Amino acid sequence: MCLAIPCKVIDIIEEDGEKYAIAEYKGVKQKAKLTLLEDVKIGDYILIHTGYAIEKLSEEEAKLSLEAWEELFKALEEE
Repeated sequence: MCLAIPCKVIDIIEEDGEKYAIAEYKGVKQKAKLTLLEDVKIGDYILIHTGYAIEKLSEEEAKLSLEAWEELFKALEEE
């Protein structure tokens, strides 16, 4: 099972012949290989697992997921 927070792609780079997304969530940036996904663009939302972008989400899917994460974080802070 993978619990991943949707991250917004802010840049796409190429290193050593491989394409990577630079994705961000709340100011934290992460580099993810794009080997498993096609047609990822700046502004897309992706899920990252072990350094790979594993799923591309619609903006609506990402919004719903991010709202759920925010509720969880808020509940944890209140404990």
